[in-house]
Parts: sequence; structure tokens; C-alpha cells
Amino acid sequence: MAMRFSKKVMEEVHQWGSMKQRGVTLKYMMEFGSNPTPKSLLLSAQFLHSELPVRIARRSIELQNLPYGLSQKSAVRDWYLDSFRDLRSFPEIKDMSDEEEFNKMIKAIKARHNNVVPTMALGIEQLKRTMNMNAAIEDHDEIHEFLDRFFLSRIGIRMLMG
Repeated sequence: MAMRFSKKVMEEVHQWGSMKQRGVTLKYMMEFGSNPTPKSLLLSAQFLHSELPVRIARRSIELQNLPYGLSQKSAVRDWYLDSFRDLRSFPEIKDMSDEEEFNKMIKAIKARHNNVVPTMALGIEQLKRTMNMNAAIEDHDEIHEFLDRFFLSRIGIRMLMG
């Protein structure tokens, strides 16, 4: 694991990563966001403040435990840890001023993660080059299962942030 993250942050990642995610339906998101009021924006920010660290911690743990040294080949893991640390250090959201500041942070986190897909693809491409030429990457189900879970979760996180 990266040395630039304190033991406390890593313990928090594992604590939050073991928490249960709360499901959100697309219908609920559409109804909740179709006519935003200050109250609904505040409730949304409060929900994200408690839910995003769980989801991002889970991805961080998965990225930390990738096989074949993939976790050492990419900056993606550190982006997720930075985002987790940002979310956890943000104080409780009590009013619209807090909501506005939280929204700015969410936009910055979303921008930080813009290059996740090409960076992950580059990591997989590098892995293909270093693997035994007789073993095709297509034969490694654990990589495909991880990528499916990771990208599906990424879509959900970005939808929530949006």
C-alpha cells in the first residue's frame, strides 16, 4: 500500500469498506432530483457524505488486492484513497453553505476520477505484455470479474455524484 497514506486512513478505509452499501434505485434518483429544492439538495449531500466513503473504500480495498502486481502499476488506487480521505475529512453537512462546499468537493473528486478508465486499460495492457505469451489474459477470470465489479460500481458512484 502506498506509504503516503497514514495507518489511520488505511484503518478507516477497511472499517468503511466493511459497511453495507445502501441501495438507491434509478426511479428514486429521478424523483428526488427532478425538482430539486434546498431541502432535497441538503438531504442528498448528507446521504452522499455518508454513502460515498463506503463505496469508495470498497473500491480502494479491491484495488489494493489486485493480482499480478496490478495494484502497483496504476495511480487509480491512490486517487480512490485521496477521494476517501477528502470525503471523511469533510465536516457534517448542516446547511446550504455546507452543501455548496461539499458539492465543490464532489466535482473535484469526479474530475480526479475522469482518467480511471484509460488508466485501468493501460494497466491491463502492461500486464498483457509482461504475462507469459502462452497465457492469454482472457483466461484469467479473476481479472474479468474484478473489472466487471469495478466498472459497474464506478458507474453507480458517478451517477450518485452527478
